[in-house]
Amino acid sequence: MKILLVTDAYSHLMNGVAMVVSTLAESYRNMGHDVRVLTISGDCESHCEDGVYYLPSYNVPIYPDFRISLAHGHPYLKMLKKWKPDIVHIHSEASASILAKSVAKATNSPIIMTWHTDYAKFAFHKYHSLKAVEFVAKNLMKLAYHGACIITVPSYKAKTLLDGYKVKFPSTIIPNGISLDRFYREVTDEQKKELRAKYNIPENRKIFVVLSRLSPEKNISEILEYFPDLLKYDRDLHLLIAGTGPDTEHLKNYASKLGINDHVTFVGFVQPESTYLYYKLGTAFLSASTFEMHSLTYLEAMACGLPLICREDLCLKGVLDDGFNGYIYNTKDEFIRKALSVAVDDELQQKMSKNALERSELFGNEAFAKNMINLYHNVLYVKNKRRKKSSCAS
Repeated sequence: MKILLVTDAYSHLMNGVAMVVSTLAESYRNMGHDVRVLTISGDCESHCEDGVYYLPSYNVPIYPDFRISLAHGHPYLKMLKKWKPDIVHIHSEASASILAKSVAKATNSPIIMTWHTDYAKFAFHKYHSLKAVEFVAKNLMKLAYHGACIITVPSYKAKTLLDGYKVKFPSTIIPNGISLDRFYREVTDEQKKELRAKYNIPENRKIFVVLSRLSPEKNISEILEYFPDLLKYDRDLHLLIAGTGPDTEHLKNYASKLGINDHVTFVGFVQPESTYLYYKLGTAFLSASTFEMHSLTYLEAMACGLPLICREDLCLKGVLDDGFNGYIYNTKDEFIRKALSVAVDDELQQKMSKNALERSELFGNEAFAKNMINLYHNVLYVKNKRRKKSSCAS
């Protein structure tokens, strides 16, 4: 099968969507499919590498790292039209999506779209539920997903939100998957010791890990806010924050203001192939975000044997069971009590670690890819059936 995967975020912006597309591309190729990726570059130049077509793009000062491409007549698009994909699977609502739809239209290829981001909450934060915002979001969704045969969403939360917009496209839930082998790797005591030394983290401290884009919607400031009270009960705790983003300096300044610099380490951007090392330094993984649709970091942390301690959110359904592979919290007191119990009770931590590994097995890349391929086959079957019916009628 010829599959065109489409995203605005790829190598120039390695976020969760880019990781999903990369995982699918690798898995599909391993299954014997002919896969190409259409994306935009991080500059004004275009290039093609290993089946990935990068179109020239330009920065738009709406949000950090946001770029668009206006390359409607680019030779790469002509090449893809000549290639004639069987399926065009779009993981974006911006310029790459518009360009990919021109390929699909020219080749009569069915379009699958995946909704990854709640842009109303992303753009308007606490005001996302206002009627005016909902009205705009609903109509933008209709425009962005026009032409799709079906929309896939990664979680029950995403399906609920999509249904709330009353967008009249068929939709189905297919949870994201990760390459488990990247995280089912042993890390020696010597490697851990070297990492601790690199960041001056004392050997006796138990580490809570946050791995995330450092941006306001991720709500990392809440974890910093709660951490001083956690330290009142146990001074041998440490917070390791990995990632970069527009909130970086604010978070560093906030940690300084709270007087916890000696117990917080910002490690910056970590290459995807090295993230498992940082997870495996940890005692537990923390998240205060209610923005996620189906965060890959939750799956990665579990695959590294980390219990999850997360603010309650619908995206955790099927991922985190309170008291089994971690804890869900709603208040500051709950956060402190539950985080402390995992930190001080080694037997509890080890039990939850084992359960986290067990739960991670549900989210492997092979199952993820097979579920998507089955959907493609169903879409193509319906398309061919309609074509035959139309041919008979004429």
